[in-house]
Amino acid sequence: MKSKFLICFSMACLCSLIYLSSCGGNSDDPSPVDEMRSLLTSGTWALQTVSVSGVDQTAVYTGLTLRFTDTNFTATNGRVIWPALGTWQFSDDTGKIIQRNDGLLITIETATTSTLVLKLNWDETTLGSGRVSSVEGAHTFNFTK
Repeated sequence: MKSKFLICFSMACLCSLIYLSSCGGNSDDPSPVDEMRSLLTSGTWALQTVSVSGVDQTAVYTGLTLRFTDTNFTATNGRVIWPALGTWQFSDDTGKIIQRNDGLLITIETATTSTLVLKLNWDETTLGSGRVSSVEGAHTFNFTK
């Protein structure tokens, strides 16, 4: 009687182990890159503020909007820093750094369904039509949807 019980108990434990091991990580969970791509491509991002090395430069980028697809972006009123269109890709596995087709690296500081904060370093000042089109320095762009 004990041997039947021991066999049944052993089989139950083995079945439980097999069942629990199959419940491991869910392979359907999106990667950080997939999650970030989904946030970026979820709509049009409108500029709220921009600072360059801590100085407010929002007026320079009045009306700036960004729209991302899986591999492209379009910008309105982006001046020199945000060309009207281009391509992009993630340059890391965390989905926190974008590299544009012009080689510029952009760090995603914050990304939610309604807020996007992008940081980049721009290394030149350009002048056009008597006013500043871009200012050299560390840029922080705050967008909302």
